[in-house]
Amino acid sequence: MRRTVLLLALLPLWLVACAPRLARPAPPTAQLAGVRLVAIDPFADRFALEFRLHIRNPNPYDLPLTESELKVRLGSWTSAATLPALTLPAGRTVAAVVRVESALTPAAGVARAFFEGRTLPLTLTGRLRVEALGRRFWLGPVTLLSDRVQLPLTLAPPRLTLRAADISLEGGRLALTVRFDAENPLPVGFALSGKLQVRVAGMPVGAVPVGLRLPPGATREGQVRVEVALAQVPGAAAALAAGAPFTLSGTLRAEVPGIYAGPLALDLAGRAR
Repeated sequence: MRRTVLLLALLPLWLVACAPRLARPAPPTAQLAGVRLVAIDPFADRFALEFRLHIRNPNPYDLPLTESELKVRLGSWTSAATLPALTLPAGRTVAAVVRVESALTPAAGVARAFFEGRTLPLTLTGRLRVEALGRRFWLGPVTLLSDRVQLPLTLAPPRLTLRAADISLEGGRLALTVRFDAENPLPVGFALSGKLQVRVAGMPVGAVPVGLRLPPGATREGQVRVEVALAQVPGAAAALAAGAPFTLSGTLRAEVPGIYAGPLALDLAGRAR
């Protein structure tokens, strides 16, 4: 009898101790499905990445995720992040995208590591607000993801499109003016500087300076002009009448200030009239 009374007296305490464990859902886990560079823009001081995740609900019931307060740490760089509101089906995995964005200056080390092909540690930590068993919970702090990331980057030359090329005779000298569009196909902004060699009708006639700033995904207009003595271009009179083929070519310096600098070859050909 005494034993029964003692068990009945202890039962409420046992239920109180066990209730939180029984009622509290297990936190979800995530796997990294991919990384996409959104922008490295030195001109707008902007750095942005997207992480594609597969998030798994280990519980035997659906887990609506209503809010999140997360932190992404990539190498030495950290950024606040959130997950979109979604429902994690019981025992299932769903896809989600986390975008992080900050000024480029504090993320310069990460951007530089990508250009150098280095692998960086990645963690995604924080807390999640979920609905389960008729209640709302803040789960956390939890580590959703721990992985390593490599995103090798190489600068591709801009796509050059000829707008116009004019050739004329000015004071006994042949003047060639070329206007073109330079389209940057990359999510990386960079500056181009240096000189391009000019050939008219197959003859080298000199070099012209080039300086362009190309934000991510942007198109900018460029122009070069060169003047040469008429005698330097055989068939100049015919060129003035019928137009002359020309080429601009050379290796320029491509620079993402403070992050990357390297050579980039450019070529443009057309006919001047």
